[in-house]
Amino acid sequence: MTTYQSVRAQIAKLEKQAETLRRQELKNVITQVREVIAQYGLSAADLGLSGARRGKAKAGKATRRASVGVAKYRDPKTGQTWTGHGRPPAWIAEAKDREAFLIEAPAKKRPAAKKAAAKKAAAKKATKGAGRKGRPRKSGAVEIESGVAVQ
Repeated sequence: MTTYQSVRAQIAKLEKQAETLRRQELKNVITQVREVIAQYGLSAADLGLSGARRGKAKAGKATRRASVGVAKYRDPKTGQTWTGHGRPPAWIAEAKDREAFLIEAPAKKRPAAKKAAAKKAAAKKATKGAGRKGRPRKSGAVEIESGVAVQ
């Protein structure tokens, strides 16, 4: 019967033998590779062995980088900026009117732009129902009168 200790000793002996054989084979392989490199005049760059990219992403693949947005708001006290996307920073989170923090002054006054947008929306809404030939719009609501569903 073999013991654990004897098996561990055999493993250690076999690992030493394997390492010795590996070193001998490496000498032959290195000699062959050097001959082929000399025969074809190859360089380390030809083989992709520049060293800097070893073990990292392939040279042909482009890595995606997060783009930095253009700052839209600035804190006048600290100079910190915010793009307007994502969670707002503490210095602007409680502000009711964020226009005071805008970096660039708007070209036109915003209320006039809002009025024009409201007029455009009202005109669109008015023309939307005109094409229905006077029929009333059905709603999806259902009324229940004395236990009977009426639509």
